[in-house]
Amino acid sequence: MSAALRHRRYPFRGGRARPPRILIARPDHLGDVLLTLPAASMIRRAIPGAHVAFLVRPDAAAVPRHCPDVSETLTAPYPSPSADFDREAWQGPAAVVARVVARGRFDVAILARPADSWSGAILVAAGVPHRIGYADPATLPYLTEAVPRVAGRHAAEEAVALAMRALAVLGVRQPTDPAPVVPPRWRVTPSDIAEADQALARVTEVTGDTPIVLHPGAGWRLKLWPAERWGALAAAIHARFGVAPLVTAGPQETLLAARVVECAGGAAVPLPAPVSLGGLAALYQRARVVVATDSGPLHLAAAVGAPVVGLYGPADPAVSGPLAPAFRARVVRVSLPCSPCGLVIDPPCGAIEHPACVTGVDVGSMLAAVAAVLG
Repeated sequence: MSAALRHRRYPFRGGRARPPRILIARPDHLGDVLLTLPAASMIRRAIPGAHVAFLVRPDAAAVPRHCPDVSETLTAPYPSPSADFDREAWQGPAAVVARVVARGRFDVAILARPADSWSGAILVAAGVPHRIGYADPATLPYLTEAVPRVAGRHAAEEAVALAMRALAVLGVRQPTDPAPVVPPRWRVTPSDIAEADQALARVTEVTGDTPIVLHPGAGWRLKLWPAERWGALAAAIHARFGVAPLVTAGPQETLLAARVVECAGGAAVPLPAPVSLGGLAALYQRARVVVATDSGPLHLAAAVGAPVVGLYGPADPAVSGPLAPAFRARVVRVSLPCSPCGLVIDPPCGAIEHPACVTGVDVGSMLAAVAAVLG
């Protein structure tokens, strides 16, 4: 290991030295967890033998489990990311998870979500000695060290900044020129490929071996483009490129996908059977392009190397845009005085669904972005 990356070694019981153990908590949607994976990659580059664990919601556990830089995945019964913190109701679940975390004897914990009292309560109860997170009022009471956020910085860079602070606590000398943030690393397994092959075999006749994929769903209602627009886009893609787009959906998005297929008037086909997140990644890896809202599937497609087109509304693509080179990624959005507001709950426009920053994106702009990526 180079002198720039020498670090203290933490003792096992009995006096034997061991590499440090770091826990990253991220109780959020798939996309948020994906954009936190570069922090794990940076830690493993700095300390190849480090044990890097993630603490996530059960429905996001497949994300760190597919990352080769993550050693272990723990889960907690976190509520919805939009839920308000209820200290009294959380005491019991937090105590149960804290006992599991305590057995891991972690040296440092990173709270990667900006406001995260839920993880803070677990990590304090678990006795993790160093707890690093953002200087947010909801998180501050649980931290041993607070890091200020940088406005406009990409979410992956923010996570890496927290990881760098954790490395400093562990005694790692920081390089004078930090390496650029790497995209999320995702390991596609043979079983993932077999699952994708089986699903695609039933629709290859109309989609081709390398399908154009549409994913209309998103973790937040405010990000959704109308199903009628997706249907019109599917029809336009079919007319221009001669193939029917394949419409994918998460477990809670099947009705939306069916509505998109209906609106396409026969120009699109749904994924014929549910697939796991790993199977979806393998399917995306084969796609000519994946067209999606600002969502976890968009970031998953970018992570496995698929060309992507992302539709952005309230979120700032500078903060949460896909981590992919410009030649295989396009972001489509409209410029409004209030956009991007960065708010998916109670935005200043007062919209509950289909805000102007989303409905302002027209089918022609999306089709042009698809053509540009394919070209």
